[in-house]
Amino acid sequence: MRGVNQILCAAALVLLSACASDKAPAEQAVKAAEAAVAEVKSDAAKWIPDQVQALDASLAAVKEKFAKGDYKAVLTEAPALAAKAKDVAAAATAKKAELTKAWDEMSAGLPKMVEAVKSRVDILSKSKRLPANVTKENFETAKADLADATKGWEDANAAFKGGNIADAVAKADAVKKKAVEALEALKMPVPPAAKS
Repeated sequence: MRGVNQILCAAALVLLSACASDKAPAEQAVKAAEAAVAEVKSDAAKWIPDQVQALDASLAAVKEKFAKGDYKAVLTEAPALAAKAKDVAAAATAKKAELTKAWDEMSAGLPKMVEAVKSRVDILSKSKRLPANVTKENFETAKADLADATKGWEDANAAFKGGNIADAVAKADAVKKKAVEALEALKMPVPPAAKS
């Protein structure tokens, strides 16, 4: 019986030393994963917040495994998490470029569309009669859409100047819809680029 106890104690000591030998590398792996996530987190959150949340959740899961002593899982998952952080950084850069391009295109064309609607509304406002193809209701709709588009463009520009390109693009897209509705109400041609 004494021999069995000695074997069990020896086995327990081997297991403890194996766990202890994995603890330091696992701790380093967690720190490296934390650093990798922290490095990309603030910038990427502006462009791809859902991917950043997933990255945070994965980091929390790795930390929980470390706290529970599952060092082998930590040693496998933490380096993969650091690689995932690099992927998120690349995706954020791509999204930023995509949104910047969309903004550049919108800011080149939208003011012209809004100005065309404004010019037509001004002309028709001074006219005694509306053209046969424009009803009074359509004209009022166009005026309301023009007001919304003008305010929306101011808001989009403010968002862009504030560094929130994603919000600026979303607001500019709403402006485009209002401008197109106004053009249609006034029976004016809609630029092909605005139809997409």
